[in-house]
Amino acid sequence: MMRITTLLLCLILAAAAAGRYKAEIAVRAAKGEIHSLEKKKSAELSDIQVLRAEIAYLESPERLEGIAEKFTDLEPLSGSQLMTAEDFEVAFDDGASKKIVKAVTDATAPVEVADLGD
Repeated sequence: MMRITTLLLCLILAAAAAGRYKAEIAVRAAKGEIHSLEKKKSAELSDIQVLRAEIAYLESPERLEGIAEKFTDLEPLSGSQLMTAEDFEVAFDDGASKKIVKAVTDATAPVEVADLGD
């Protein structure tokens, strides 16, 4: 009887050792994967930082001003380039402009509020 119990205990011990070894291998693999993902994350964050710096450079007003001066003849808007509502109506006198001017005038008119009581 003692030999069967000893044999059974040895088998249980061997199974426990094998299970622990397998678990340790899985933990090491998971740690390796986590380390790999952290390296990828830091690389991506570094790439994002570089891209943000590039965007900041490309959108800088000084750079855009230089490009605009070099390739276009644009100038700031002057007051003589603006149209009044009457100038617009004269320039586009087809009936539709009257509707637009009337809609703008109606939209800026004061609105009466009815007293509904309490």
